[in-house]
Amino acid sequence: MILETERLILRELTPEDLPAVRDTLQNSEVKRVYEHAFTDEEARDWLERQRQRYERYGFGLWAAVLRDGGEPIGMAGLTLQNCEGHDVLEIGYLLRPAFRGHGYAREAAAGCLRYAFDQMGAPRVHCIVKQDNLPSRRVAESLGMTVEREFLSGWGGMQKPHLLYMAESGGPEFFPLVKWLSVGDRHIRALLDRELAPLGLNSSQHMYILRVCANPGVTQDRFLTFFYLHPSNVTRAIAALEKAGFLRREENETDKRTCRLYPTRRAIEAAGQIREMTARWQEAVLQPVPVEERERFLWYLGEAARRAAALCGGRQGKETDE
Repeated sequence: MILETERLILRELTPEDLPAVRDTLQNSEVKRVYEHAFTDEEARDWLERQRQRYERYGFGLWAAVLRDGGEPIGMAGLTLQNCEGHDVLEIGYLLRPAFRGHGYAREAAAGCLRYAFDQMGAPRVHCIVKQDNLPSRRVAESLGMTVEREFLSGWGGMQKPHLLYMAESGGPEFFPLVKWLSVGDRHIRALLDRELAPLGLNSSQHMYILRVCANPGVTQDRFLTFFYLHPSNVTRAIAALEKAGFLRREENETDKRTCRLYPTRRAIEAAGQIREMTARWQEAVLQPVPVEERERFLWYLGEAARRAAALCGGRQGKETDE
């Protein structure tokens, strides 16, 4: 099942749906709209084309069946259609003659519109309607669609007046917080990887260098509380940095169950370069933010990040920020 409405289920077409597809295409109303009489072979090709669309795009025209009994009543779905040289995401629907006039077309189209907006995140959806097809124009308008433009199109290359209807979701194409945090994270990691490589470090290690240099002699237990990471990740990073010569572990004389961490000279030299680099990058990134608003901006950013860590199971109540 792809989606369901009050009375309908939309699912992928199967070869067993061929009789219903023929009945949907081979009738006087479809012949009038398309100005074409579909043969049995063309109906078979139509069904196969939808199945190819499922594989290629993940969507196409689906079988529309009654929730009560499962009888196929036609097809409805989403396709990419060419409009004057540009592909548009379009809602399409065709009903078998016996099921017209019961509101099924609008119900199926409304379900496809919600699917496009809510499931796919499409910013806009269209309906391409032949200008003299008044029932389909009423369906599009009942969905809140408005005419974007008129153009010539038609089945088999015929040039007939058509209307391009369009509706916009009104929501963001991508959720801004997730989008911009991801963009920032990806690019700062690339920057750090590039500039830290000569030091023998990478972007996932710089925070440990800064913390051990700022807190020489810190116990490993306390060191674990500095980060919004699982303790096992921090422990593995400590071992790797010790092996690379950036820190030393010594026995904790006051508590034999843990150890103390100390930076090496190599770590201290690297820390200075890391601090200079990140300060320069931060100043460049914050350039569009007015100086008087930067402290509040960074506070909100930190609160959002801490909330994200908590929602993902990260520990709260760190003694210091990263």
